[in-house]
Amino acid sequence: MHWLEAAGRTSSLTLVLTFLGSSIVLDRIYALSGSSLSGSSYQAEQRCDVLTRRQVALSSLVLSTSTACWPTIAAGESNTATGASLRIPLTLRLGLSAYTVSYRVGGARIEAIVDTGSPFLFVPKPSESTCSPSYEWGCLRDEGSPVPGLTRTVERFDGNEGYVDWSNSTFSFDRTLNDQATTINDVYPLTSSSADQSALFPVYVTFGILSESLLDGTGGIFLGLVKYTERRIRPSFLSQSNVEAFSIDLRNIEGRVKSLSLYGGGQLPRQDVPGIPLVRDLNQRFGDPTIHYCAVADKICVNDNVLASSTRKEKLYVIFDTGCSGLQLSPALFDERYATARANKEKSLFGTVDITFQTAEGNPLTLSSKKPLTTPLGSNRPWGKRINGYLLVVGLAFLEDKLLTVDICKEKIYLKTNA
Repeated sequence: MHWLEAAGRTSSLTLVLTFLGSSIVLDRIYALSGSSLSGSSYQAEQRCDVLTRRQVALSSLVLSTSTACWPTIAAGESNTATGASLRIPLTLRLGLSAYTVSYRVGGARIEAIVDTGSPFLFVPKPSESTCSPSYEWGCLRDEGSPVPGLTRTVERFDGNEGYVDWSNSTFSFDRTLNDQATTINDVYPLTSSSADQSALFPVYVTFGILSESLLDGTGGIFLGLVKYTERRIRPSFLSQSNVEAFSIDLRNIEGRVKSLSLYGGGQLPRQDVPGIPLVRDLNQRFGDPTIHYCAVADKICVNDNVLASSTRKEKLYVIFDTGCSGLQLSPALFDERYATARANKEKSLFGTVDITFQTAEGNPLTLSSKKPLTTPLGSNRPWGKRINGYLLVVGLAFLEDKLLTVDICKEKIYLKTNA
């Protein structure tokens, strides 16, 4: 059971927040990919893949309530206009099917998975194991200063329960690239006082320190890039910045390094491809406390057959999530696909998957993947309210070899495949 429920109520008031991206723990799970079906029996080719728990289910974050109220910038607004930008190199972790960046918190170098499906900046709590030479995510030597009003939060991810302390310390990305960089070694070091770094980020930022029990399993840290959240939850990483747009360049171009680019006001390059409008329905109608980068798809086709389409009353909501390797579907849609494949005696459950959107100009745009690792989400009611339609989460299987650009203020997402 991947859907997590709050248990063991205490005398103190707790608030259960559920959102994609709250789970930090990595785990080995069995998942279905390109499964075969014959007759009345279901012949599943099961592979043991290393996946983030976020790729398997929506996670519940149990937070003790706090009197702190964190304002959220409304759509179309910005903090302070700035002409700065940063281009940060990405590292492919093949064993995790993920891309990582490195940054420094309190002087300690931390590596984290780039995640467009979650909002927070996290670091591992220093301990004998996380500060050992074999631990690859980094050791926080200085835990910084506690943030007034932000009390310790208790979190539960599948079988793991632990706490997060919220702290404040210096922050900077570890290194940056210029536009001519041809290898990941063509980098320049960054500090919190570097010009573009200090224009986009304050010297001190608020972050969460994960207790060791939340890092059981294969371990892992996420750098969340969702900027907007509801006021009642902890401050997101980008809400503390002047970043108004970002790009994740995963194109396989000879002589070009894959990278994360962060843009201040007016610095996002002019887009020469049509944009897909983002919507806030998951937050405004269905209880999602984070404002995910979500669009409405026209239809999803599997093995060249339409699985589901958006109608006036029921929509196909798609979250773009670089912290996910494959595809996640609402359980009801996953079950419908399984029933159809079994009835038709299809050899492949998710052989080819095509998801079609309409751009702001009204033109179709299709994202495709062959045999993406596909799993059902944990619930048809991820935030308590039943979604009118279905929820899909698309990950790197659909985004590899593409330039993904999110204009946060204008609420559009752009996808480009050519150089």
